[in-house]
Amino acid sequence: MREMFRVSISGAHAGLAITVFIVVLFAIIGGTVWALIVGGAVAFWFAVALIAVVGAGRRGWAAVKRAYLLTFGWAGWL
Repeated sequence: MREMFRVSISGAHAGLAITVFIVVLFAIIGGTVWALIVGGAVAFWFAVALIAVVGAGRRGWAAVKRAYLLTFGWAGWL
């Protein structure tokens, strides 16, 4: 089960690229307000993940990397 939910940094980079593409698409189609809403939701999720990771005991770049993986690592499963 643990192996099934494992994420990689390359998957997280792909997730970031897909997220940026979607935010830009929202900006083109829906306008700046929708892009800010979607981008803000992603930024909020990253902040929550970072707070949770720091609360679990990680510090510095290790905490940022883990929050990055939690926020964007879903693309590795695509």
